[in-house]
Amino acid sequence: MDNELINGGKNNTETDNVETSVVNALQYADKAVKSKTRLIQNISVYAFSALILLGIITCIIVDIAMSATLTWSLIPIGACIFAWLSFIPAIKYGINGILFSLIMFSVFTIPFLLVLSNLVDSGGMLIPIGVRTSIIGIVFLWIVYGLFKLLRSRILTAVAITLLLAIPLNISIDFVLRKFISGPLFDVWDAMSYSIIVVAAIILFIVSHNKQKKKVS
Repeated sequence: MDNELINGGKNNTETDNVETSVVNALQYADKAVKSKTRLIQNISVYAFSALILLGIITCIIVDIAMSATLTWSLIPIGACIFAWLSFIPAIKYGINGILFSLIMFSVFTIPFLLVLSNLVDSGGMLIPIGVRTSIIGIVFLWIVYGLFKLLRSRILTAVAITLLLAIPLNISIDFVLRKFISGPLFDVWDAMSYSIIVVAAIILFIVSHNKQKKKVS
């Protein structure tokens, strides 16, 4: 009886030690993965920032060499700054940074267009076209972001719906452009594109539905 108690105590202790070792190993692995992810994200931020800075410096040097002042280079410089502000949160924080990138893109798109309109002779077309299409695009991106958040466990379904939403997006943009540029609102190429999109969306819906059925069964 005493031996059973002693052996039982030893077995429990050994089991506890094994469980503790497994938990510690999992925690260490999790910390290692997070540390590696942070390192990759930081390197990506530095590389992207260096690339943007290199592009800006190159434009400045070439423009000054050609014109002795800053002229056309202001356009790519503005685009580089806009791209950095929009993409750096997603690069830095990964999926968690997409929301901040979307916010930055939403906030700075129209100011960027206003600056661009002062640098480019567009005949007064840039702002009325650019602002309208930008607003449509920003609304579309927010809808897609909400869609993927809502359907995070059904990514294929979210992709399929996004493809279908691209059709009214394209029609809306075409409608805006046709107010300023002559041309048909709907042509044969649009019909072909929409047909391909619908077929692709249907396939994704079927694949997603089959995957959900397999999970349930």
